[in-house]
Amino acid sequence: MLGSTLVAAVLALATIAAQDPAADAKKAFEEGNALYEKTENEKALAAYERAIALDGKQPEFHLARCRTLARLQRHADAIASCSDALTLKPDFAAAVLDRGHFLVNNRQADRALPDLLRARELGADPYGVAYHLALANYVLGNYQQAAVEYEGCVANAKTPDNTIACSAWQYVALLRAGRKDEAAKVLERATPDLKLTGSAAYLDRLLLFKGVRTEAEVAAAMQKDNLQLPTVAYGLGVWHLLNGREAQARDYFQKASSPPAQQSAFGAVASHYELQRMKSKP
Repeated sequence: MLGSTLVAAVLALATIAAQDPAADAKKAFEEGNALYEKTENEKALAAYERAIALDGKQPEFHLARCRTLARLQRHADAIASCSDALTLKPDFAAAVLDRGHFLVNNRQADRALPDLLRARELGADPYGVAYHLALANYVLGNYQQAAVEYEGCVANAKTPDNTIACSAWQYVALLRAGRKDEAAKVLERATPDLKLTGSAAYLDRLLLFKGVRTEAEVAAAMQKDNLQLPTVAYGLGVWHLLNGREAQARDYFQKASSPPAQQSAFGAVASHYELQRMKSKP
């Protein structure tokens, strides 16, 4: 009897020793990373939540959860998760940048500005900071400051797609800031033969303003998917707006900022702010 009791006690102690919540949490986190890379977002989220349940004091776990929630279009939850990361590590540059980014997605650009400025102070990714800081200023109507920030966006671009994405916003920011000569130079970057992987809608916006694309040609891309829809519709709307055709602009802004358009897309966000300004005009 004593022998069996001793064996059971030894086995119990061995089981306890084998349990290592921190190691299990790290394993779950790594599983989440692998799933995230494969864009299996729901599974990645479950893995990150398992990691946090095992060890909730790792800011990297919360940031990973934040990014996955954003991919799933749960931006309010993503912002909260980035805030959890920052509670644990207040100077976590990547989390500050991402929270600012997702605040813009969530149509809270005014709240995003302090985060994005702080991210710059902390040495976060220069392209990411410039792109989102410029966009936050742009949608808020701070066109002069947006134009300044877009200079940094272009300067820190990592790919031709980055350059064209920055340029598409920079061009309209410069126009609206009254800097037409500088805006005209931006259009020189846009040629139909550019080989891009993900910024065709932004290139089309520039080519539309340049007179190389027609409205019908550009509008056809709205049918591709719910992300392209708001990007293209906003470009067409701002083209009409800056050419004095407010009614047509409003129609496109409404298309961009209403379902089935992806509501967190920057074209949808910008359209939301444009419509708010239109409503407030006397």
